[in-house]
Order: sequence, then structure tokens, then C-alpha cells
Amino acid sequence: MKLLKTEIQPLVEAALGTLGVDADLVDRMLQPAKEADQGDLSLPCFPFAKTLGMAPASIAEAIKNAMDEHVAIREVNAVNGYLNIRAEPAWLAGRLLNGDVRHEASGARRAVLIEHTSANPNGPFHVGRARNAILGDTLVRLHRLWGDDVTAEYYVDDMGKQVAVLAWALENMSGKEVESL
Repeated sequence: MKLLKTEIQPLVEAALGTLGVDADLVDRMLQPAKEADQGDLSLPCFPFAKTLGMAPASIAEAIKNAMDEHVAIREVNAVNGYLNIRAEPAWLAGRLLNGDVRHEASGARRAVLIEHTSANPNGPFHVGRARNAILGDTLVRLHRLWGDDVTAEYYVDDMGKQVAVLAWALENMSGKEVESL
């Protein structure tokens, strides 16, 4: 959520400035929310309580009311001393599609193995198998975009237990017995 933080942090800092608080702490404190239902970014307001002589819940509410609207924000909530911010999905999707989001490189390329699909050779093919192939290939492409060294594995007719059972049945059972399975 670095992209969202970059957009939202100046708004939070300005709102804190209207309350008379030095906003230097915001960079460290504005972090991804710990729980998805809380939002995308969260700011604990407890450190400002002593300076302002206010309850953290009141501070969160004051910041919420002082923040300017922004196209990246879907909603802002003040809950139990935390300011919780949820991104606007359409804005975020637009930024993703424009290529504005990149993986933060740690300096070293990661070796990533992604095994996907591996359809059961004895089972029916259906939409779910196509979905799995699309999801797996998407993961491979994203990791390559992020600079990872990706090996993609797609095992056609994986020689797992199902194939071994089928081979045993064909060799040891009559044709009618195999057909009845």
C-alpha cells in the first residue's frame, strides 16, 4: 500500500497541522491496517494525546474531519483512537492498470517456483481448471514483472497416484471391470 500511503500521507500531515501537531511521526506511524476490515491504512492517534491533551478517539475524529477529500479515498473512519483509511478500488485499479505499482526490490532477485494447474488426468476438465491456469500464469507474470527469477511448472499428465492406480487397474482388471469404474 505504498502507493496509497504516498497519496494520503500529505493529507494526514496537513490535518494534523491544523490541530497544531508536528506531523513528522506520520511517516512511521501511517501503516497498513493489521486487519482487512479496518481499512487499508491505519494511524494510531495515541502518541498525540499528551501533546494535544485530548483522548485518542477525539484526535482520530478531528483528523478525519480536517482531512481533505481525495480521489484515492473511499472512506475514513475514526475507531477507538485509530484513523482507518480505505482506498477507492476504482482509483487503485486504474493505478495498477497504468503500471504505477511496482514491487519494491530488495536488491536481490528472488528465485520463485510456481507450480500451477496440474489437472487430474483422470478427472473431467471444467471451468475451474481453466481458472487455475489463468491464476497461475498471472502469478508467474507478476513475479517476473517484479524482477523475480521465476520457474513455472505445469505438469501435464502428472504421474501421481491417480495415474498409478489407473495403470494398475488396466493391467490387473478385466475390460468390463475397468469400464464400470
